[in-house]
Amino acid sequence: MTKVPKRPRRKLNDRAGRNANKLGRPPELDIKDLGKRFKEMKQFLENYWGRVALGLRAVRYAEDVRAVLNLVPQVESCAPFRGHAICLIAPTATKVGGKELRETRRKFNEAQAREQRLWSESNTARQNAEQVVVAVRSAFAEFQMAFTISPFFFLVIYGLAQALRVEELVTRSRNLEADYRTARIEKESLHSALRSQQAWFARSEVVKFARNRRYDKTLLNFARAMTGLPEWGWVHSRRTCESIQDESTPLTPYLLFQVIESITRKTKPLTMTNVENKLRSELLKPNRDLFLKSYATSHWYYLQEAVNFCRGKRFQRRELPYKIMDRFLQNLERPKTIAEIELAKVNQLS
Repeated sequence: MTKVPKRPRRKLNDRAGRNANKLGRPPELDIKDLGKRFKEMKQFLENYWGRVALGLRAVRYAEDVRAVLNLVPQVESCAPFRGHAICLIAPTATKVGGKELRETRRKFNEAQAREQRLWSESNTARQNAEQVVVAVRSAFAEFQMAFTISPFFFLVIYGLAQALRVEELVTRSRNLEADYRTARIEKESLHSALRSQQAWFARSEVVKFARNRRYDKTLLNFARAMTGLPEWGWVHSRRTCESIQDESTPLTPYLLFQVIESITRKTKPLTMTNVENKLRSELLKPNRDLFLKSYATSHWYYLQEAVNFCRGKRFQRRELPYKIMDRFLQNLERPKTIAEIELAKVNQLS
């Protein structure tokens, strides 16, 4: 009985090398300004946490995210939404899967590269064509008087044009310009599709984070999850942004929110009179942050009105600090009469 020779075993390294580009998740895009993005998103949330936090935590659909963020007046002028986060407030969003989004992004990058290449080639070809046309016209002007004597000089000009390949260069210039216009239209179409798809993807990622039970829905975690959008999913964004060292003091509106939240959590019974009295005491403490104390002192009239606005509304304890802060921000943003401005000066924190 003849032995069948064993098939030689494939080396693991060879197999791994062959499948290296096929297995696992696609490589994430590089974001060079991640630290700047995180800082801007964190500062936006610190300024408006009292207004958007409850809504962001409760989102269930992609469009909910845009609706919550648009509660902030002129949100499009805030730093994150002038850059990467514009996808979260874009007017149109097209439902898309991750694979399709990556394909659209690849096509857009290729179209953008093609447009840039054709722009460069078209520019060079146009300059070359203009140079030879100018040379022929110059020669034509020199021999203009001689044309009345002998038609031979027409042949000289024609020969010069042939030697300089005028027709070929002009035709090439026109063709490249037409190709460039077509490439630009294609790129703009893909860019529009990409922005719409990225809008839906980014908002859906915020919804996924809001519904995920593993991580607390804190300001920092929302900032981390939203910083990498739309290039990254929320998981990769949150994990990567954990390594960003940010030792800056929170902005004053968020410091004020933290004080209000601490008071409403501990106050029993939870009445607006008790909240206002404790808030006054807390803000007047000697060791209180000077910027916060100055901020609260000059705006105490509007803060009192926000607390009074919540009287009898029967808000839940966990909702109350957000409702107070939201009303306070509305008071600061709305137009004011001269009498109201004078009242605010008189009724400062003391």
